[in-house]
Amino acid sequence: MTALICTNCGNDIPLAIERCPHCGLPGIFPNVRAASLAKEVAALDDRYKNVRDGVRERGCDSVANDFETKAANSKAVISRPIGEILRLAANDKQLYASYYQLTDAGMRLPDGDGWAVLRGVADKALFPGYEKHIRFAALALDDKGLSHYGECTMVLRDKMIRHRATVFEENSAVFVKRNLIDIENLPAGRRAVWENRSKAALVKSASKLQPTTEPSEYPQILLQDGVSSADDIFVEVHIWGPMTIRSVEKISIDRKKCRGNAVFKATALLSKKFDVGVMVI
Repeated sequence: MTALICTNCGNDIPLAIERCPHCGLPGIFPNVRAASLAKEVAALDDRYKNVRDGVRERGCDSVANDFETKAANSKAVISRPIGEILRLAANDKQLYASYYQLTDAGMRLPDGDGWAVLRGVADKALFPGYEKHIRFAALALDDKGLSHYGECTMVLRDKMIRHRATVFEENSAVFVKRNLIDIENLPAGRRAVWENRSKAALVKSASKLQPTTEPSEYPQILLQDGVSSADDIFVEVHIWGPMTIRSVEKISIDRKKCRGNAVFKATALLSKKFDVGVMVI
């Protein structure tokens, strides 16, 4: 990928870093730059036009318009165990770290299985040189996340991530495995900047839309639990950089999977200290 030219000193800013190494001026987050490349935008536009033609032929145009409108207001969600929520809620100095940062710091053992190897390959392909800075989420039209990752779902504040978030049309590790692709030449048009997430969502979901599809069905079309995490259906969100509890707008907690005292403690900490809404479902 081509380097960005610094608007201040005129020198190259390599893709893997977020500020000019020569004058220190902040640049554009690497994942946003990658999704903004002309070939990515053009390829996504081509796929989008083909999808729009297809839904029109099937008589789904109005449903597709409505789905895309709803997806434009979709949120990034992260599901985690309640223990992680309580840690983040303790104070706003607790960071939500990436997998690589946790393993490098000795805070977590590497997974060491085939899935971890595949994830590593996908991360290096999508985020060359900056994979340690990416946090993963999913797009949602309601407050429910992917249950395989925890009984609590954090809904992120749009203003805290929109400038540094991009989307990918599915689980990127599964995408790499299924396509057996050359990781140095990933197919273009599978990712988008945050402002174009609705376009990416429609490209992914259009085949599931029918003329009779009701708006109440949209959330599960966009995000659905599979038999295992590898079978989950969702649009993947990539967020560059750190997050704290102040990055969170609200949290939903699965009552059936959490003990009452933990739920009560989380609710008290989040709502009183950080103005984070809590829903027990």
